[in-house]
Amino acid sequence: MFPAKVHRRIYLVLLTLLGGCMVTSIGMSNVVWVLLLANWLLEGRWSEKWTMARQSRLLHAVAFFFLLHAVGLLWTSNLPAGFHVVERLLPWLAVPLVVLTTRPPAGRARSTILTLYMGTVFVVTVIGLVRYLAIPDLPYRQMVPFISHIRFALNCCMVVFLCVNMLRHADGGTPLWRKVALAALMVWMMGFLLLLRSYTAFVVFGVVSLVVVLGLRRCWLWLAVWLAVVGGTAAYVVVQYRAYHTLQPIALQPVALYTPSGNPYLHLHDGMVESGNYVNNYLCHEELAQQWPKRSRVPLDSLTASGYNVEASLVRYLNALGLPKDSVGLAALSDEQVAEVARGVPNPVYEHAPLPQRMLHVMFFELENYRCYRAVEGFSMLQRLELWRTALHIIGRHPWTGVGTGDLGEAMEAEFRRSASPLQGSDLMPHNEYLTLIAMFGLPLFVLMVLVWLRAAPRLRRQGQLFVALTVAVLVSFLAENTLDSLAGILFCTWFMAFRRPESNPESTGVELC
Repeated sequence: MFPAKVHRRIYLVLLTLLGGCMVTSIGMSNVVWVLLLANWLLEGRWSEKWTMARQSRLLHAVAFFFLLHAVGLLWTSNLPAGFHVVERLLPWLAVPLVVLTTRPPAGRARSTILTLYMGTVFVVTVIGLVRYLAIPDLPYRQMVPFISHIRFALNCCMVVFLCVNMLRHADGGTPLWRKVALAALMVWMMGFLLLLRSYTAFVVFGVVSLVVVLGLRRCWLWLAVWLAVVGGTAAYVVVQYRAYHTLQPIALQPVALYTPSGNPYLHLHDGMVESGNYVNNYLCHEELAQQWPKRSRVPLDSLTASGYNVEASLVRYLNALGLPKDSVGLAALSDEQVAEVARGVPNPVYEHAPLPQRMLHVMFFELENYRCYRAVEGFSMLQRLELWRTALHIIGRHPWTGVGTGDLGEAMEAEFRRSASPLQGSDLMPHNEYLTLIAMFGLPLFVLMVLVWLRAAPRLRRQGQLFVALTVAVLVSFLAENTLDSLAGILFCTWFMAFRRPESNPESTGVELC
């Protein structure tokens, strides 16, 4: 329709827009990938594209993955849900089809597109930080208003590895300001990852950083640094775990039966510990109900932003300070502490401790709930354990063919009811891409799919460290997320394919930054 140069420019512009939209606008991302496909169709040059498609084992693997979901419709009983899954995966097929049969950007174009992508991610982090500082008690999952905080955290990880890769390939001609800017951006992104509090992102960052380290010169030196950081982190976790579970004086003494005012204490003796004290001992709900209105206008039974009532936050707050949950303990709180409880702060650590300590205390509290009550609802990490267990039961019932493309949701709900799971009615999926695929298609087809991807693996290694980092990040994210359930996740997996190294093309020479 247009001259080849015009289609090429349109392709580069749309590729740039897609990189920005995938972290800022799901709606615009849908528009841009459709325009990208339309430009590809109008461009023609079918002979060249067919040759590139035949030679791309990565494209074969992508197409096989999509075809597997289409074939799975044959034995699904819920065809509307199955067609919805296939429809959701259309960009998974379309974007690689376009970028893997089009010459990759090189030289200045490549550098510009990646720099604009990194700049967009940086701008979104600034927006997230402003929201974090300006909106009181903003849940960390809502810091980034455009896409899932977990998907965005993966993009933050990729920006870090892009910075590392660009610094590695910087030479004497690279301005000092650019090197300083890349180093500062790398530190900024790692700091923002702490604010996002995504366990998945930390695991991805740790594993991929190890892969990057192993590819560096003087690998042994950087490996020692990596081991020191990981070892220090592990030691910090152990110290915090011991501090959390070491019993305080009030927990070690014989329990009193009555409050100083003569009212009976309630002691559940369930063994649930938080901050060194038994949460459900030394309870006097009557005195708390009488004295709380004298300290705050917020009703004791009102719900906080976290979804729990104020009394639950008050009990945990008093417990964390080693105070009894009665009128004496409530009187010991300052006005500032009462205000924190009224806002739903259940532990002073959540408000005043460093972010790593806050994250660990949340995780320890979840584990205590599971240990004492097998509670998983509202706890993201423990929900995953319940979801994985449920998915494994489904696989055990359908090991050879799975349940089909559209029946996994119904199978999960049936298994929830069968096991009397607290997740009944949640509509949650396994949160593990591997278990999802096995449950849908059975072990034989899953193994076949793995073999198809392994066929493409040798060529992936030749694509350089950026591609290796992307591959490892995606594979690790699959362990704890259904990454491909959202357009943001699909684009994260496919957009970077555009920056592969050209096999052999005289037109694609130029300075490669990554």
